[in-house]
Amino acid sequence: MAELPPIARIRLSRSLPRLLALPALGLAAGGIAVASGLLLVPGATGLAVAAVGGVLVALAVVAAFRPLSVRLEIEESAVRVSWLGGERIYVLSPGPVTRVRLKGRSASSLRGGRWLLGGQLGPARLRGEETIDVVRLAPTPTAILVPTEHGRLLIAAASEELLLDALSHAARARQRLEALERDAMPEGAPVTHAAQPAVESDPALMTGIERARHERQLADADAAAELSATESAAVAREQAEAEAAAELEAAATAARALVAGERVTPRWRHLRVARPRPGIALVFLPAVVAGATWGLAELLDRMPDPSSEMGRLTGLALVLAGPAATVGAIMARVWWPRLVGVVVTGALAAVVFVGRSLVGS
Repeated sequence: MAELPPIARIRLSRSLPRLLALPALGLAAGGIAVASGLLLVPGATGLAVAAVGGVLVALAVVAAFRPLSVRLEIEESAVRVSWLGGERIYVLSPGPVTRVRLKGRSASSLRGGRWLLGGQLGPARLRGEETIDVVRLAPTPTAILVPTEHGRLLIAAASEELLLDALSHAARARQRLEALERDAMPEGAPVTHAAQPAVESDPALMTGIERARHERQLADADAAAELSATESAAVAREQAEAEAAAELEAAATAARALVAGERVTPRWRHLRVARPRPGIALVFLPAVVAGATWGLAELLDRMPDPSSEMGRLTGLALVLAGPAATVGAIMARVWWPRLVGVVVTGALAAVVFVGRSLVGS
């Protein structure tokens, strides 16, 4: 019998910077280990260091692709979660579909699962009481709890409305299937099979879905009304303040110009330009400058012999001030953007000192 296509494929909410931060760090560390083992460390020790670096690179690649390969499909009466190298099917069971808040006021605690820098995957404990399964690849403020035969399943979808619609279709498909099974039941069936009116309809699952959608609509309407009132009041207040300030400034400027003959300053000189966030080019600047310094030293034949102590120390200094500093700047840009300038400045200063000792007189 051919396998039925899924009702819907649900796009999960993913935070790529958080999911790829640790694999990127492992990839950079493995690359540095491979380069150091082949270029700086002589003999069998260098080969061992390069082998360890290769293993670290392979683990980093697997760690990067595993969370990115997670897929979630809604089937008739089931939810299928698949990933690189495996899958699991959760059979839906009667019960309410609810929305749980994980951030902000009255947030529920969620402990356990494989930690993915803000995301969780696998078994976890909700509020320290209930054991559930989690598919959450981003630190979303809310998630949907779905009842299954294996326990409740927490799903952080990119669109909760699409997830609720798909669950509604799955619930209706389950009801149709149960109705067909009851219609196909023979007349002389045992009483144990006939006495199942409690499973005749599944209003609990449908009621939970509708309740979750209704709560979301009410919350969106309240938030929109509050935001509209706040924005209108803020706009009116800003317009009044701007008009009053403009009138006062014009009167004061005219008075000063008439009394003292003062030259009026152009308005464009008072414009304030917002400071931009550190760009991606600034993050890769240490690696570029270190590579240029290394190439210039090789071109001028000023680079020490790699087999000597001075050559190994010089190569290590350039690697730490270049690619390693770039990895640190990437991490800082993800979590602490104000520290990017400090990391890049320190790395560039180190490269300048090393370059002066190599190229300078």
